[in-house]
Amino acid sequence: MAALALRPALVAARPSSLVSGQQAIVTGDSINVRGGPSANQPLVGRFAQGTAVDLLGANGAWWRVANDQAVGYVDGAYLEPTGDPSANNVFDLDLTLPYSRQLTAIWCDPADLEMWLGYHGRTDDAASYARQQAIWNWELSHNAGFTQEQWDCSPFAVASAAHQWMPDLGFEHFIYDDPMDGTRMMAWLLANPDYQEPSIALIWKGAHYIVIRGVRAIGDPAADPQGAQILGFYIADPNRGSPSWMGEDRFLSLDTWLGSVFTPTSYLTANTGIPGDVWQGKFVAIQRTGSPDGPTLSGTTGATPTNYA
Repeated sequence: MAALALRPALVAARPSSLVSGQQAIVTGDSINVRGGPSANQPLVGRFAQGTAVDLLGANGAWWRVANDQAVGYVDGAYLEPTGDPSANNVFDLDLTLPYSRQLTAIWCDPADLEMWLGYHGRTDDAASYARQQAIWNWELSHNAGFTQEQWDCSPFAVASAAHQWMPDLGFEHFIYDDPMDGTRMMAWLLANPDYQEPSIALIWKGAHYIVIRGVRAIGDPAADPQGAQILGFYIADPNRGSPSWMGEDRFLSLDTWLGSVFTPTSYLTANTGIPGDVWQGKFVAIQRTGSPDGPTLSGTTGATPTNYA
């Protein structure tokens, strides 16, 4: 299929009533689909004029939309409602998290924890240098015995900081042999109405931490953890400004998630462990436990919803 021409939209749609759960038609010649609600977010696709999309939710003037081609944010000025219900009967949940940018090149995990704190209403701003510094200092002093050169910082350290700042919720570092097991568990924690919690995932062979903030699936991952077909995750990447920045509310399809993002930890990546540590060759996330107990050095391996019974 030929690529769409990169032409600017000629005329914005007239003011109209866009409603979540209904459809709309793209009125611009070709509009950009972004990985968050602004023109500064990464480009994830384009919709041609006349394309029908499902309206998932608004963020200011921007709308999160989806069809078979792409999922992402578009400028609502170029959408016209049809009045028809959404075409796709899909489970779609994207938690409302204030975005926090990491304030140094290596503070991805403190920024992720700031977003999690913000989700629970425990921060008064989106990004604080003092708070990220305090979280980082805690992690370095609770780094499972590793030096900063060995683990920068370890999953145990991140879980420990999460527990220190939100002790009533309970946190652990979860270790999976199979990436789909971890994927299903993250989807279950998002979808389960008793939790509706994000996760922090260790990605790119251990090089980076991001927030898993939402899930899109055919079927309800909470009601049917094994049977629901996970389509992908909404993620928040704190490393804004990096060439590899993925966006603050970016949808990653399951193929992308499993193929190049949620990859096994490797000590061959700088500052990601040593041979034989508990995370090597594993898929790792920091997640809620619902227990007042803090994280353990060994973590929890192969968790399923039965761990929360």
